[in-house]
Amino acid sequence: MSPPLPRAKRRPGPPRRRPRPMLSPRLLRLGGIGFAAVLVLGGASYAVGSGWAGERLDAIGQGLVGIAADSGLRVRNVLVEGRAQTKAAEILDALRAERGAPLLAIDVASAKERLERLPWVKTAVVERRLPDTLSVRVEERKAFALWQRGKRLAVIDRDGTVIVSDKLGRFADRPLVVGEGAEARAAEIVDLLAADPQLRRRVEAAVLVSGRRWNLRLKNGIEVRLPEEGMAEAWAQLARMVREGELLTRAVTMVDLREPGKVTVRLTPEAANEPEGPGESST
Repeated sequence: MSPPLPRAKRRPGPPRRRPRPMLSPRLLRLGGIGFAAVLVLGGASYAVGSGWAGERLDAIGQGLVGIAADSGLRVRNVLVEGRAQTKAAEILDALRAERGAPLLAIDVASAKERLERLPWVKTAVVERRLPDTLSVRVEERKAFALWQRGKRLAVIDRDGTVIVSDKLGRFADRPLVVGEGAEARAAEIVDLLAADPQLRRRVEAAVLVSGRRWNLRLKNGIEVRLPEEGMAEAWAQLARMVREGELLTRAVTMVDLREPGKVTVRLTPEAANEPEGPGESST
């Protein structure tokens, strides 16, 4: 019987490293404390408000919040996304989260409500990020138009919500709508004017009449009366008249497009030589 073959010796290689944990033990411990505190505080809200259970749960939750804060769960950073018009100081005031405050003591639901009461903020999301960060995402309103009611001006969004009513100089290029209720219907007239950008630049303001229809005030002083129905057709007809020069070569003060298929034009007294009427002509 032949002797057994000797075993091959393993070549020495680099020592094997143990995989590092994705979460450190400290962060896991802090996360556990934070999770427990949130569960306890949440459970307290379902307990009887004046009963022993509710008071005990609330006390335990506050105790855990204190332990978490002592362990490092305090506000060190506030990250804000989506802010353009809203000032940073306004957001910090709404959060009510001073640097060093216990992170778990921040009422994110109430902070969200306060943020959404700020003029430019449409929606907000507030989240805690362990161990020391408060994350805020806001969606701001867009300045859609200027709204004039009496002598007061305000910036409104597309839905007609008033955003601000002071320091409006930087919004002078926005369309101007005038009249009671014009803010709620601004989108319909602004969208209509956008169908012909070249003619749109000639419009100074859109005035809502009796809450039913619009008059346009052009920059050259002409008033254009649009119908309650069929505004798109009337706007297209006006654009044709401007391109053909009918409103540029005559001293026109008013163009009435309220009747389908009919255009009534009012001239200045000096130019009113047509026999159809005192200062008016129809086509």
